[in-house]
Amino acid sequence: MAKSISRFFADIGMPLHNDRWSWGAERGNVIILRAWADEYDLKTRRVGVLHIQTLVESASAGRDERVRQLKKIWQGGIAAYTIVATAVDPVASQRSIASYRDDPFPIASIEVDDDGTLFAQCASKWVSARDFPTHAESHLTDAGNGDFPIDGSQETGLSSSNTQAKLPYIRTWLIDVARRRSAVKYAELMNGFDLWYGTLFTALKSLGEECVAAGEPVITSLVVQKDTGRCSDGFRKVFGIENDAAERERCYDYWSGAELASVPGPQPQNVAAADAETTDPEPGQQTELDKRVARFMTVEVRQQQPAFRKAVFEAYDGRCAVSGCDVPEALEAAHLAGRNWREGHNEATDGILLRRDLHTLYDRGLLDFDDGIARFSPRVLHHYASLDGASVDVSIESALSVTSDELGQLATGG
Repeated sequence: MAKSISRFFADIGMPLHNDRWSWGAERGNVIILRAWADEYDLKTRRVGVLHIQTLVESASAGRDERVRQLKKIWQGGIAAYTIVATAVDPVASQRSIASYRDDPFPIASIEVDDDGTLFAQCASKWVSARDFPTHAESHLTDAGNGDFPIDGSQETGLSSSNTQAKLPYIRTWLIDVARRRSAVKYAELMNGFDLWYGTLFTALKSLGEECVAAGEPVITSLVVQKDTGRCSDGFRKVFGIENDAAERERCYDYWSGAELASVPGPQPQNVAAADAETTDPEPGQQTELDKRVARFMTVEVRQQQPAFRKAVFEAYDGRCAVSGCDVPEALEAAHLAGRNWREGHNEATDGILLRRDLHTLYDRGLLDFDDGIARFSPRVLHHYASLDGASVDVSIESALSVTSDELGQLATGG
């Protein structure tokens, strides 16, 4: 595989909204869905793009985005395509991509079979990446037959909601985990619900405080580190609980008689990384993020700022909060409005990681984050239309209660 699939999408002018969890991309009236080779039928030229039953069993940001994109395609009148990828291990609980066809397959229509599988009926010919822009100008996918087969209640909004709106889903998912007397890893929570390190802390802290106020065991004790199977030090510091294993047992006992949750959560097979390069490293190996942190820190900055820049970079997983750009040399740690480095506002929660051009727009009032949504000034919207409306997590309130050290301790080990 010459380049990652996320880079391929970007190179053909269709960047993924989020490299970690997006299952496809859209820009204007063009949508490309990533599909799996083991669900492609060569004889009928159709490929499965969603199993409706999984909506009942689980939810994730990627799945929510897929439902919204399929709904648009079902209505017809847009140019829709698939990119077919082959998994390293098709039966693995968390798939990674071994290879993919670098020629988009035009979708003629979206249909649904008796088993509740939505599939894309593809055209007879593939389109080369070189010819794709021209082809997309004239290709139109037919409308689906009848009403869109997915009930509106299954559109969770996880791909665009702010952190507060995701809390009920996370809580109900964790209740199901407790009923199974199990635990989940930080990475599963982050990928499934589209959380960054900063918003992960906000979500876990809020949910835990709700439990304490209700006299319940702290359900966030079910979220553990990959290598140790234990909660991070941040859990102990925030809630004063020294024995997280005992707190998990309390959760198991407390929720053992609870009814099945009505709001689903992510399952491992449904939060597969977009690229094989995002797979968790073995203990002791340097992670890809570690390497990008090192590159980021080599960019020359004010002498007073390295700690702030490093904290913000790690808090946002080394990706621009708006564009998802992960090139360290192109990123800058911007102070949020009302924060001043001269006044000591240099914690991770005082900043936001932005691509350099977006940082400039933010400082000049041409970009704002209204209720967690990126909004561009009409003066520049013509150039940044593809990013306008992107979900951006800016946890202002968390800066009052958490230090960058505590943030790192809580998120470490995902």
